[in-house]
Amino acid sequence: MSVVGISTSCFYPMETEIALQKSLEAGISDFEVHFSTFSELSRDYLKEIRKMLRHYGANVHSVHPFYSMLESAMFFSDYSERRLADGLELYKQYFDAAARIGAKYLVFHGGTNIGKSRVMVSQDQYIERYNMIFETGRGFGITLLHENVYTHIAQTTEFCRKMIEYLGDKALFTFDNKQARRAGFHSVSFARALSGHIRTLHISDCDTEHDCLLPGRGTEDFAAIRKVMSGEDENACWLIEVYNDAFRDIEEIRLSLDYLTMKLDSVRKTKFTNN
Repeated sequence: MSVVGISTSCFYPMETEIALQKSLEAGISDFEVHFSTFSELSRDYLKEIRKMLRHYGANVHSVHPFYSMLESAMFFSDYSERRLADGLELYKQYFDAAARIGAKYLVFHGGTNIGKSRVMVSQDQYIERYNMIFETGRGFGITLLHENVYTHIAQTTEFCRKMIEYLGDKALFTFDNKQARRAGFHSVSFARALSGHIRTLHISDCDTEHDCLLPGRGTEDFAAIRKVMSGEDENACWLIEVYNDAFRDIEEIRLSLDYLTMKLDSVRKTKFTNN
């Protein structure tokens, strides 16, 4: 059975612990926790989050820093490497927080292609610096996942494949089908390009007028995405990530989780039958 859950960011700007509690009470058990401010990295706060998760027997698969908006300026600017070193120290706090609540992954937006904070280093230098961040996370038992964010350097399959060529098994991704669509790619073709290197997915649905709907309310072919994934992708966690205007209450999310689970499990049953 596929692991299917949600990101607490679905409820933003609701406080993280309230969003998590609300979801746990609704019977949801698999999560990405989106940290929204520095105080949520404190040991006392993380201890309470861990206690909540244990009480409900739930799992956190990944964490998402609210500092993503500054990753480009922190890690990939043309300023002194002093800022890079400071960025690594800052992200040690995130890696530590992820480990304390039992997560395996930290989601990374990386460098943007627009504005004054755009990437100011070569692609080779970018990948070298990314590897430094990856190795820093590894020291805490956390694996860094690059997300294919629209307007960012990893928005293209070409760049993601270059990361895989350079870093091999250390090039791992959070695949966001919404971001792929916004970058002008078909969801299935982008997922195919990352096949074998996807560890979590940010999932939403779409139609001709909306690009961020709950799964089951649009035309996205989730089964087709699942079919092109291979290897360790089998264990990837599918996380519904939508904006808070995409639903009215938690019951709509729960029903959407049921729908997504059914679609993914139909692929698994087909593979089993064919074998």
